[in-house]
Amino acid sequence: MEGNYLITVVIPSYNRPELLERAVNSVLDQTYSNIEIIIVDDASDTEVGLVFEKDEKVKLLRNNQNKGPCYSRNRGLKEAKGEFINFLDDDDILFPEKIEKQLSCFENSDDNFLGMVTCHSMDQRSGKEQVKYNRIKGNIYKDLLGSFLVSGIETLLFRTEAVKEAGGFDEALESSHEYDLLIRISEFYTIDYVDEVLSKEYRSLNQISINFSKKKQGARYLYAKNSDRYRKIGFIFWLKMQIKLRLLLFRFYIGKVFGEKAYRLLIFRN
Repeated sequence: MEGNYLITVVIPSYNRPELLERAVNSVLDQTYSNIEIIIVDDASDTEVGLVFEKDEKVKLLRNNQNKGPCYSRNRGLKEAKGEFINFLDDDDILFPEKIEKQLSCFENSDDNFLGMVTCHSMDQRSGKEQVKYNRIKGNIYKDLLGSFLVSGIETLLFRTEAVKEAGGFDEALESSHEYDLLIRISEFYTIDYVDEVLSKEYRSLNQISINFSKKKQGARYLYAKNSDRYRKIGFIFWLKMQIKLRLLLFRFYIGKVFGEKAYRLLIFRN
């Protein structure tokens, strides 16, 4: 399907050429064809994106030194020409109709503040397949402050303008990157969803979801960063979030000491 809107897909990658190829192919296979792909190679040992260098839809950027996923996404964001943008990790994929169906949601909406559209994802990161549902709509700012309501950065199609106005990704964060971004965007924009599974998250080596040191740093930083937001809602809400932070840190400690299985037995959300 040809379209009037250009869509940018930004894919940061580091030392995973096989996974990157799978991710890029999932974008090239989209039913919506007006797409540019920006691969940001985060100073891999080899130039991981060379297999796509002759594809006219693909632009290759390479960091001079390893800067991390947030820096790489922000670099892609600066280069993006699309009116809408999708961030895709190199170990995940998009299903063929994802962008077409989410763009249709934007086009058919009468909400002038709609800034992002999500979908459901097939999540394999725990070692078994399960659908993560993102049935969420409207103004979610307050609810989002209390809990991470959206699973998977790749599930989201954003208005590029909304991401830029929010300042992009916080490069000081080592985890919870998308949660932080969503909080800032949801202050001014609403969200909608396509009620279908349109992406897949794979289990891979070095995934942040089980890097408990990074998750601990991310939680401390994020809760401190949003402390004033919590207080504006009310003291009880602020106190609830302080308790939640300590429960999260305990959960990460259990994961680091006793392993992933013990970590996943604790059911409160991060």
